[in-house]
Amino acid sequence: MAFPKSMTREQQNEVARILSLSLAPLSRVEIMRELLKLKVKTNSRNMDAASLELQLEVYADELTRFPADCVLQALQDAGRQKWWPDWGTLESLLTPLQELRQRLLRDLKARDNLIPARNERERRNNEGPEALGFFLGGLTQARQSGDKAD
Repeated sequence: MAFPKSMTREQQNEVARILSLSLAPLSRVEIMRELLKLKVKTNSRNMDAASLELQLEVYADELTRFPADCVLQALQDAGRQKWWPDWGTLESLLTPLQELRQRLLRDLKARDNLIPARNERERRNNEGPEALGFFLGGLTQARQSGDKAD
C-alpha cells in the first residue's frame, strides 16, 4: 500500500501515531480472560490442571506480541471451531496482520526522510569517523531544511 504524495507532515505524523497505536497489545489480564472464554467454548484433550495452566500461560505470553484487535478477532474465530486451536494456527492468523501494520509504519517513516539517503561518497567511505561525521552533518542539514519548509 502506498501513501499519497500530497500528505502533509501533520497528516503523516497522525497516520504514524494511529499505526503505532494499532500495534498495541492487549493487557495480559484481558488475554487470559479471552483464552479462558475460548477454552470453555472449545473441546480439547484432557489435561491436568498444571498442564492447562502452563498452556494458557504460554499462549498468553505469545499473544502479547500481537495487536489487541487482531488477538481478539483470532480468538473469536477460533471459538467458532469445535477444537482448541494449536499455537501455529493462531500465529498464522495473527502474523500477516501485524507484519502489514509494521511495514506500513516503516514505509511511512522512511518516506518522511527520518533517515536521509546516503550519497556515493558516503557509500565508498562508510568506515571511520569521517563517514559518521558526514552522515550526522547530512542528518542535521535535512532536519534544518525540513524545519524551514514547515
